[in-house]
Amino acid sequence: MIKKLEARYSYLSDYLFINLLNTINGRNNIFTDFLEEEGLMDEWLSLMKERSLLNSEQVAKINESPIDIKKIQLFREQCRAFFLEPETKSIFLENLASNTEKAPLFFDKAFRPTPSKGGTDGLISLIAYDMLTAHHNGLFPKIKKCKSDTCYALFVDTSGRRKWCSMEVCGNRTKVRKYYAKKSEEHT
Repeated sequence: MIKKLEARYSYLSDYLFINLLNTINGRNNIFTDFLEEEGLMDEWLSLMKERSLLNSEQVAKINESPIDIKKIQLFREQCRAFFLEPETKSIFLENLASNTEKAPLFFDKAFRPTPSKGGTDGLISLIAYDMLTAHHNGLFPKIKKCKSDTCYALFVDTSGRRKWCSMEVCGNRTKVRKYYAKKSEEHT
């Protein structure tokens, strides 16, 4: 089941917020928003739990109230816009921080956050906290969009030289297209 879920996404990260930002895909010139399909938010939460990005207490708290998919999509698009076309960093960070005010976080003995409310506010609060922590740790400059024209994935480039979310998928496709384009030019 989990392998099937993992196959939906072109890039899975060790960061909760990047995995939310990558709940859209554009394979074979078909745009897919994985949040729009009924039940896929629950599957996404299960996948994040399976990958140890959420724990049982966090998922249980989130599931105490309904999740408004439209609000999650809006939050996702605002965050994606920051990485694709950055606005002033301070305004974006203030907006992120204000999201944690709607469902303040409590920390257990292992310093894992759990939102005070469930549903949409709880999930957004956890994701905003994950983003703020990543910013504090200097991760934001390493987040890039895949160079493939048909891929919407954001990924963490720790080397500073990566172009694609996945060499196996996007990198190879791009290289093959360039090769055949060059080969056809040689024959004309």
